[in-house]
Amino acid sequence: MNDLTYYVLATVSNGTGENLWDWSTDFGIERKRDPEDTREWFLGLLRTLLLKGLVTVGNYESNGPGRAGWDEWRGTPDEIVQRVAAIYTIEPEGGAVPFWPCYLLNTPAGDALFEHERDRRLRAGLDPVADDDGIWDADGNVIEPNGDEVVV
Repeated sequence: MNDLTYYVLATVSNGTGENLWDWSTDFGIERKRDPEDTREWFLGLLRTLLLKGLVTVGNYESNGPGRAGWDEWRGTPDEIVQRVAAIYTIEPEGGAVPFWPCYLLNTPAGDALFEHERDRRLRAGLDPVADDDGIWDADGNVIEPNGDEVVV
């Protein structure tokens, strides 16, 4: 597994998921590409993660006063990517900081894969902390071959 896949699976494995805004911001900064390029790259990454069954997409919806529940978006990977694309705008309304009502959450398969890789790294004496430092260099170039793709 490459560092990107490990990082992605780690960020969604905490039980509450990762907001689209967090990933788009982090990846945009690290890749040093324009927002449209990052958006298109991310949507491709998301499609691959969905096709492999590693993440699910949805939002926390209000179920009455003080109660929120997980609302998983249903459909084919392409349909879900299209739904994400429709809300993943480059310029938020009124110049506000973007926040999109979209979370990515682990699936049992994605969580098992993450746990397996974390254990492997621990047994090998490697740092098990997942971060995006080893994915792109200071100029935003991918460090390892296929390092900006899902590799398991």
